[in-house]
Amino acid sequence: MTSGHGGVGLSVMASMLAWTLARREHSCALIDADFVAGCLDLLLGVEREPGLRFSQVDAPLGRIEGEAMNHELMTWEGVRVLPYDPWSARQPDWWEVQAAIRALAETNDVVIVDAGQGGLIETVPDLRGGVQVIAAELSVMGLARAKSHRSRLDSWGCEAPHIVGVEPRGAPRGRGHVGIGEAQDYLTATVLGPVKPSVNLCGDVLEGLGIRSVTKGSRKAVSLLADLVEQAIRPVSGASCKDR
Repeated sequence: MTSGHGGVGLSVMASMLAWTLARREHSCALIDADFVAGCLDLLLGVEREPGLRFSQVDAPLGRIEGEAMNHELMTWEGVRVLPYDPWSARQPDWWEVQAAIRALAETNDVVIVDAGQGGLIETVPDLRGGVQVIAAELSVMGLARAKSHRSRLDSWGCEAPHIVGVEPRGAPRGRGHVGIGEAQDYLTATVLGPVKPSVNLCGDVLEGLGIRSVTKGSRKAVSLLADLVEQAIRPVSGASCKDR
């Protein structure tokens, strides 16, 4: 999951998607790979919980044992979380990121990676090959950035992304918003949403209470996104050998 610029609400959306999938009885891991503006544990309100942080990840020969890593992670609402701790001053190497993704993919149905503005995608093969989700701010500037960001993903060989439209925070009433229809015309793609800002959620996060539910203004878009993820991970056991 990525966005064309910061402050869109990407980490909140990633967390709500993980929450939703966990409630659909999927084992889910959430990785904070935004090494510029991470701190996912702070966003979730679990910064004091014991558990592995990205600065502590060690991947000798590019390999981590999945069950062992899963056991070391903190848990939030049934979701395994690997947060980044920027104050450690150690940014993981690309092979450590890939090793973490592969380890958690061994032991979970879904691994959701909050990759920020996507700088890692070019260098981490497993990120390039995964399902892509873009959070796009529904403003003129936000959509221009989303279009440019999608072009970058295309140039790296990523598959066509799912796009979720997020209404801009703090815009004057009746101004600054672009509708879903206009966004789809501009991006020439389906846009889920809109995701609406939540004052209560903002207050909870600022007070350190974390995300305590999928907000009403996000439920429809997050549910549709969860449906798409379920389609992507649906087992192929019913397919014929020829189909496989």
